[in-house]
Amino acid sequence: MDNVTHTLVGALLGETASRIAPNATSDRHAVVRRTMFLTVMVVGSNLPDSDLLYSLGSDDKLRYLLEHRGHTHTVVGGLIASVVMLVGCRLWQRMRGASLTSRDWLWLTVLAFIAPLLHIGMDALNTYGVHPWWPVDNRWFYGDSIFIVEPLFWAAAAPLVFLLKRYVSRGLVVLCLLAALYLAFRTGIVVVASVVSYCVLAVTMLALGRRARPRTALLAALGVCVAISMMFAIAGRQAVARVDAAAENLSGWRTLDRVLTPLPMNPLCWEVILVQEQGDRYALRRAVASITPSLQCPKLGGDQPITAPLREIAAPGTAFVVWRGEIVASRQQLRRLAETSCEVAAFLRFARAPWFSDGAQGQLVGDLRFDREPELGFAELDLTRSVGCPSYVPPWTPPRQDLIAE
Repeated sequence: MDNVTHTLVGALLGETASRIAPNATSDRHAVVRRTMFLTVMVVGSNLPDSDLLYSLGSDDKLRYLLEHRGHTHTVVGGLIASVVMLVGCRLWQRMRGASLTSRDWLWLTVLAFIAPLLHIGMDALNTYGVHPWWPVDNRWFYGDSIFIVEPLFWAAAAPLVFLLKRYVSRGLVVLCLLAALYLAFRTGIVVVASVVSYCVLAVTMLALGRRARPRTALLAALGVCVAISMMFAIAGRQAVARVDAAAENLSGWRTLDRVLTPLPMNPLCWEVILVQEQGDRYALRRAVASITPSLQCPKLGGDQPITAPLREIAAPGTAFVVWRGEIVASRQQLRRLAETSCEVAAFLRFARAPWFSDGAQGQLVGDLRFDREPELGFAELDLTRSVGCPSYVPPWTPPRQDLIAE
């Protein structure tokens, strides 16, 4: 998920905790406790993304792909981050002479452990995936239910406009609500009905934050966040059923994986990558699926060409599924690339929908999940411009072990 969502949901939980905690002994005590609750939840909800510092200032794509959502996005990494935050809170308390009761520290400890794990859990909702159980289990887990930037969560957090104490903080929440509208119209992938739904939700939550009791408004906002997640998860299962029905026209192919990405603010429209195999061949088939028949769904990235050499799919679509192209390649050749190139071997520890080609742009390898433009994106490597073997390769289990295993 994006950091705006992590921040807003963290602020909702921190503010809720400060409102439902036992009554403070004084106004100063209430202010100190609320500040620490909010700080721990906001910082902790973003702390796992500190792994970005590893590749900061570097143009090494492979380093970024291998380390983002890396060790800091594991339960072990999250627990270490929680301990670091609690130590920081203790030092701050001593420096400022702030008084907190033992019960306050119990609340603070619970929040400190929740915040990083909440981040990991939210990141698990999309197609990028996480591998939370390192070092016991190094496999990737994918929720395939939420777009990586989902403004409906921002709308759910709208009560913070009236509940946060500082005007700067309130203004930033308002800015986020307006930024969602800008992005919706700027990208062109959000339908008008979705924008209307977003506006209705945002106005409703603003009214709730203005008129309802603070606890009621905050608990309602958290409930809406859960409801949004459940709505997309249920719709995603329907999208899988639609795609599986369309895949029956692809006789002789066995489905290994379905990569699902919903459109922002829209649980009715999904982009799908079908990973299939047939003997030595494997195929990546891209489609747009709708939950309701004959619904015209926009395509992520628009209709511009992409880097991957897609070709037209001969099989017919359905009233729910429109095929957008396919790549058919050799498993043996993919395996040979992994054996002869340390870069490809490392890349396959990340790539869930790997493709490769030799063309005018050079010898390329990429992940179809993130191919949105004709130029090389962040998940595409030019092997003719090798930067050498990566200095460190994490132990993540390759998502497509089923394709490269003998």
